[in-house]
Amino acid sequence: MTQPRHLAEIRHTDLVFPDQSNHQGSYFGGAAMAEMDKIAFLVAARHARRPFVTASCDKLDFVAPVHVGNLIELTGQVRMVGRTSLIVDVELAAEDLTTGARHVCTRGAFTMVAADRKTNPDRLPPSPDAAPNFAPSPPAYARTLQLVFPGDTNHLGQLFGGNAMSIMGKAAYIAASRHTRFDVGMAASDKIDFIAPTREGEMLDVIAEVIKVGRTSMTVSVLAEAEDLMTGERRKVGTADYVMVALDDEGRPTPAGALG
Repeated sequence: MTQPRHLAEIRHTDLVFPDQSNHQGSYFGGAAMAEMDKIAFLVAARHARRPFVTASCDKLDFVAPVHVGNLIELTGQVRMVGRTSLIVDVELAAEDLTTGARHVCTRGAFTMVAADRKTNPDRLPPSPDAAPNFAPSPPAYARTLQLVFPGDTNHLGQLFGGNAMSIMGKAAYIAASRHTRFDVGMAASDKIDFIAPTREGEMLDVIAEVIKVGRTSMTVSVLAEAEDLMTGERRKVGTADYVMVALDDEGRPTPAGALG
């Protein structure tokens, strides 16, 4: 059976904040490289279900700047596989949340090496038969990927609920902004349910989608799933509904626009 699109690809959206920019209001190149390296790791780990380290970044082209307030969307795919290493191509695109204007800003090729190559003699799986289709994600949609590190967890090695809510709320903001193309504010958060914990070392996969639109408000449904990168096991860890309101330049509610 063909697996769902979100399981067959790696796609990550985020926002650029002032503390990630230089004095000209442009996204730091180092911050972009860090996000691209994270995507390369996730692609490699999901492809082989083994731990990886970055060996090199052979080619990185910055062709356009990313500005504060822009959405960034990163995608990655395996291009070439050797015995214990592989090359992941990563692309970073920027989108203006108010106009929808979008352009590719950076591309890079990351060589990833299996961290367990000295103890695991198995060859890496071959390259995928077909490359994923990395067309821009649809409007009113956002997907955010987060690796869970020790500093993100409680004494049980589980992701703090507050951290999870922050990630889910940001994804809802992005989805609502992409739908209405106005600034948005959160009016309410309903039915935030934590079903299972997300553990240290796992990937938190958060998908947000606008499901209903009133005159000025939007209901955004958010699903959070955790994935064990070494086994591929996935489980639902949280769901939430957020009510977001479209705001004009003076901060007053404004028509949000019809869905679809």
